[in-house]
Amino acid sequence: MSSYDEKKARFDDMMTLYGRKPVLEVLADHSVEVFRLHLADSNSDSGIIGDIRRLAGERGIEIQSHSRESLSRISKNRRQDQGVAVDIQPAGYTALNALPAGPLTLIGLDGITNPQNLGMIVRSVAASPLDGLLLPKKGTARIDALVHKASAGTLFRARIYHTPTLAKGLKQLKQAEFEIIGLSGSAKATLDQLDTPADRSRIFLLGNETEGLSQEATALCDRHICIPMANQVDSINVAAAATLVAFHPLFVR
Repeated sequence: MSSYDEKKARFDDMMTLYGRKPVLEVLADHSVEVFRLHLADSNSDSGIIGDIRRLAGERGIEIQSHSRESLSRISKNRRQDQGVAVDIQPAGYTALNALPAGPLTLIGLDGITNPQNLGMIVRSVAASPLDGLLLPKKGTARIDALVHKASAGTLFRARIYHTPTLAKGLKQLKQAEFEIIGLSGSAKATLDQLDTPADRSRIFLLGNETEGLSQEATALCDRHICIPMANQVDSINVAAAATLVAFHPLFVR
């Protein structure tokens, strides 16, 4: 791998969090590798900003000062970044190329745009027997302070495999002989009817909060299953569906 490719891979494995309290918590957690701290030059050095600077200094972390406009381009959320952002490299956040040998069971997300839902899904996957979460960089909510908060501190404990797009990731998994199983309310087979092959890797796809699975993702699925509903309820929240899959008896080891 060239030096350029190594540098690009390193930056691909980074995520940026923002907000004074989340950044302070990250800096205080020595299990999280911090690459760089970004501060707006309009910040006062008193109070929590002073604590942030102190912790960064104690850890030898580079601090960059920016105009308020430049900082907002880094955080991509000027309304909530409070003039603070940090680039981190969680150990469990890696490219799909780093996927270990199988058999494995993953959850994949197709167009999940609500940060609260994404955070809760991350939490369920982190706590479950599953082997990780496939998270596209495009078409899904960005991992940010809102997702971090919704994950209740489990974001840095989850195994998250990123891919530029879901289609590219699924095609890569197909080459690795994964079975791709989409969750769909119109499917006839149910989750409880799945077999438990010991030698087959699988990924369960969950679709957008409103539209469900996209046509592109649907076309890549090998089969579809549903979670049976009672009392004429049409669907449940996508984070709840992810939890049911993640803790299904099929995957308890």
